[in-house]
Amino acid sequence: MSEANRQIAENSSDRHDTVVESARGAAQCYFRPETEELVFIAGSEIGPFESHWRELMTDMDAFHEARTRYSRLLETYGRAAMEPLRSASRLDERASAVDKAESELEQTRERLRKKLGAFANIGSGYDQVVELIPVAQGPKNKGRGKAPRYAYVKKGYFSKTREGNKLHSVSLKGNEKDGGAASIFIRDKHGNTRIDTRKLGKQLTTLQSPKVKFDLQRALKLMGSDFDLSTLNKDFVLFDWAQQWNDSLLSERQVNANVDVSSGAQFMRFVSNVSAYGQFDPNNQQASFKGEAKTSLTLASGCANATFYAPDRLGWPLRIETEEGKAFDLGMLRVRMETELNGFLGGSAQLEAQLQVVMEGDRQGVAGQPGGRLPRFRERRTTGRRFHQAMDANDEGVQLSGEAFAGVRLEGSLKGSIQWLKPTPPPDESISGALPNNQASGQFTTFCTFGHSIAGLLGAGSGGKLRCTFINGRFCFHVAASLCWGAGAKGAFLAEVDAATIAEFGAWLVYQLYSLDYSFFDVVERETFEAYSQYCVMQMAKMEEQLYERYLGELKIVDDLSNTFREFVEDILAEGRQADDASKKRNVLARNVIQFKLDLLQHTPESKGILLYLLTRHGKADHVDSDNRSLLGDIYSSRKEAVICVLSSIQTLSEWEKVLCRISVDGVKLSEGLSDNETIKQQEEDLVRFLQEGYNRDVDLHRAKSSIQAIHHRLKRAITYGYALAFNDTCYYSLHRHANTQYPGGCEFGPWGDEQLPTV
Repeated sequence: MSEANRQIAENSSDRHDTVVESARGAAQCYFRPETEELVFIAGSEIGPFESHWRELMTDMDAFHEARTRYSRLLETYGRAAMEPLRSASRLDERASAVDKAESELEQTRERLRKKLGAFANIGSGYDQVVELIPVAQGPKNKGRGKAPRYAYVKKGYFSKTREGNKLHSVSLKGNEKDGGAASIFIRDKHGNTRIDTRKLGKQLTTLQSPKVKFDLQRALKLMGSDFDLSTLNKDFVLFDWAQQWNDSLLSERQVNANVDVSSGAQFMRFVSNVSAYGQFDPNNQQASFKGEAKTSLTLASGCANATFYAPDRLGWPLRIETEEGKAFDLGMLRVRMETELNGFLGGSAQLEAQLQVVMEGDRQGVAGQPGGRLPRFRERRTTGRRFHQAMDANDEGVQLSGEAFAGVRLEGSLKGSIQWLKPTPPPDESISGALPNNQASGQFTTFCTFGHSIAGLLGAGSGGKLRCTFINGRFCFHVAASLCWGAGAKGAFLAEVDAATIAEFGAWLVYQLYSLDYSFFDVVERETFEAYSQYCVMQMAKMEEQLYERYLGELKIVDDLSNTFREFVEDILAEGRQADDASKKRNVLARNVIQFKLDLLQHTPESKGILLYLLTRHGKADHVDSDNRSLLGDIYSSRKEAVICVLSSIQTLSEWEKVLCRISVDGVKLSEGLSDNETIKQQEEDLVRFLQEGYNRDVDLHRAKSSIQAIHHRLKRAITYGYALAFNDTCYYSLHRHANTQYPGGCEFGPWGDEQLPTV
């Protein structure tokens, strides 16, 4: 039993049929921060009142405990799955434990739904709660220790109790002219809301004035309460509360920097389980709550910094089904989000199993999905998510201006990323063909990101559940929420590839092509695919620049990038007076290909075809260019080496055919009335002629032919899914001729332990 559950058990009321016995030493007086009132409970209602809020606390704590247990068992399964010598029976045993924990979590969630009302409208669908602070205990409380710091009762129950004259509220706010104190909530010099402890003390002092004391004692007597007002002089709970809330805001900024006692903030604190974790370390001004979604709550503001993984840290396999009936695997993907949660919007995200993506203007955020259900663990691990590219009504953006979000605003920030389970290459693929025993066979890697603001991305990827397009100088994604949390989830993320993720975007894109054995990748629009291929070539020619970062401010649409590429080609293939410069630029390109050859593994067949075309162009200016001759008299040695590098980056026979059929100025497939086989044979002969340029002796011709044939002969006929891409002349490439049976098992699914779930 957790410490919170132990306290609940010790302090709970006993129920016998319909009779509720008053809890021993139950609280008789509460402070209500929202209205700055002291609330006194009638003697006959003390037990039922405390039973009500303790039951809510018990159910909320049980939900958090179940969520933590589920997350821990999911972690245990993930750790077992990555073991190289894992036992199938042991793994199934751990999966069964996850299944059981998942079922228990849903049961506790359903109990909460029944207590809090059906989710019809985020602003009013949940029953609102009243936040109370127990400030004075009954006479039998001695020796029981401190009571929970916070109590939450349903607003309807609170109102009904007050209407039955079973509670009496006294406002602490008074007229300063009459010696009282106005509101304890003030603005500091920075304009942020704080609690004025001096005014709080002044408010409590007014309770001891003869007139106020007489009127209050009379009211308490009429409602059957024997509460002794003198006990308020000995209770410092409110001063501790005020100081703790003020201190919790010292390091916060903007939205989180204010004391908030609104209905939404009260609800957020309630669903964050602060009542069960009521006794906080005064030196730790934030409370961290465990679960698959890591959450750290700032008490006074009711704002939580949360990290979510969708569908969970282990991710799930995506499979796209085309209109023609074909199905393609997209590998293991997951979404990682860091967001600020507050109010009913944030509370819904904590309570519901399934989330939705919501928008307000050009901002995006997340909220709980009404009645949503995350696909079961077994389904996520085996079937994953199958989807058709065509969008439906749920995939459109969900606007907060709609009726279901009446009165709700999108506050705070959102940032996150889409990650793929990237196979791990060996430290040095040329030395060994295997990974070290302690190294995972893959790990989740970010290939695009999203944030709170989506200015400039509206319309990105429309027309598909998972769609990549090019807008405002960047590659962008439209990612339907249903691909993150399962069927029924509404809305979609708009994500972008920035300068920090362009390399991983390329790695992801090319691996998808590889997994399809270089069939067309329907997720990326054709024009966008061409734009990426062109970008790769230009970046290889100018490795000293960060072209993608520069394009962000200069280019708007695909045509702009195409025009830039056209100018680049004209420049590097220039003739006449510019021929000398063009020759030198092709030499720079060759040296870059050699020096940065690993980048070729992120190039499309179209990119490689263009590179081969540019590297093999030569004329009079090239022949007289001294940079093109070695000390031994050979010509174009660096360009020849670069050509071999490009050919060595080819993975399969299918890619070989794609590349050689696209040795053209723009990477477009050659069509001169020849069949593909005839085109490939002709291009191979052209490459051989270029490689034996120079002495033009029979031995050089034989060597060139041998180089081409050797590369072609060692290429794989089929993909070896689950292994990293590698140059076809390495031990790593040669050793792995079949699919990786350790993938996705044997991969790193973290973060684990304290990295994901901080200690409270």
